[in-house]
Amino acid sequence: MKDDTLKMADGSVESLKVRSNSGVGLRTISGDRQGFGFSNVFTGESLKGLVESVLSGSSAVSPDKRLKFTPPQSPAVTEESLGLFDDTFHTFPEEGKIEAALRIEEGARGCDERVRRVRRATYSESEVATRVVNSNGVDLKGRATYYSGSVTAVAEEGGESQMGWEMDTSHKRGAIDPEKIGRDGGRNALRMLGARKIKTVKCPAVIENTVVCELIESLAGSFLGDNVLKGKSMFIGKAGRKVASKVLDVWDDGVLPGGWAASVFDGEGALRQKTPLLTEGVCMGFLYDTYWAERAGAASTGNAARSNYKGFPTVGASNLYIGKGAKTLDELFKEIGRGLFITELMGVHTINTISGDFSLGASGSWIEGGGVAYPVRGMAISGNLLGLFEKTVCCAKDLRFIGSIGAPSLMVEEIEVSGA
Repeated sequence: MKDDTLKMADGSVESLKVRSNSGVGLRTISGDRQGFGFSNVFTGESLKGLVESVLSGSSAVSPDKRLKFTPPQSPAVTEESLGLFDDTFHTFPEEGKIEAALRIEEGARGCDERVRRVRRATYSESEVATRVVNSNGVDLKGRATYYSGSVTAVAEEGGESQMGWEMDTSHKRGAIDPEKIGRDGGRNALRMLGARKIKTVKCPAVIENTVVCELIESLAGSFLGDNVLKGKSMFIGKAGRKVASKVLDVWDDGVLPGGWAASVFDGEGALRQKTPLLTEGVCMGFLYDTYWAERAGAASTGNAARSNYKGFPTVGASNLYIGKGAKTLDELFKEIGRGLFITELMGVHTINTISGDFSLGASGSWIEGGGVAYPVRGMAISGNLLGLFEKTVCCAKDLRFIGSIGAPSLMVEEIEVSGA
């Protein structure tokens, strides 16, 4: 892995981190006992010692007859068809990366004179190469490039200041538009200037796509097959049952072209696939690696995840997203007429990922006459995650991914807001 990350602040380079890392992770199954270890030293002596220590350590582990390695399969997709690698990766000079970060900052400052400060503008690019080999005959190689940019801008007016954030990611350098990232970050700060407090109210609401991404990320763990079997999921006993609004379709797509977490194969060499999780609000199933599929009496969905060679394979989502609808955001505003447009939630990490209960701070805009009237802040919303998705009446067509999590904006028939 090679990773370069550059951070700008007030027009100057704050930091430039260049990292390179490589190694091997070894997983063994001997006598129904599993072992694991890793090394970043590739001498024959070191690798021989790794094998001996992993096998020795596994002898103290309890046996489990469901342990097995994935069998070899013929991939149906390629890195080229998924658009995962940028051939220009090694041709971009360090000065170009500095310029990209600077353009992000200039984009924010240039969108409006009220954007006075840029707390941080970041540009990053990395390359990851992997190879998975097992004793069943699996031998798969893969590589991908990753580009990202982000900004945190501050808008000021009349003694008031508001922050706005924006980011973008792609496997291709040319798909990243630094100026647009900066402009959008600045505009997100500007739209909150002059924010008011509102009284406690029950009203319809539109939840912006970036906020819905945060909510879906909180739900992601409930789709993992190991969590279901461990009793740590909102969907225990709900397979085949309606758990959300019929307008909601949720997918995990490991072979989504251009998807941030797309790949030909997963962390143990099983082939990636597109897996339906919710179809018209009905829970269709869960995500598995080889081991937890065996435990559940199911088949692997190609969802073994590994952060790097030091990480043991675990079940993880790939590109998890809600399917888009047919209406624009403006059309949703017109449909609710009067209500709330939620553009930020505070404390999303506190959502109970087993029960789904939440109580969160919120800000956004008040909708009046089918359009944005003024920004609002100082609110709190509470409820249940699945309950919120049950009240969803429409999905917009503005599907957006934040990394590997994607969602359109959603219209909710009613939400209770605690205000001033």
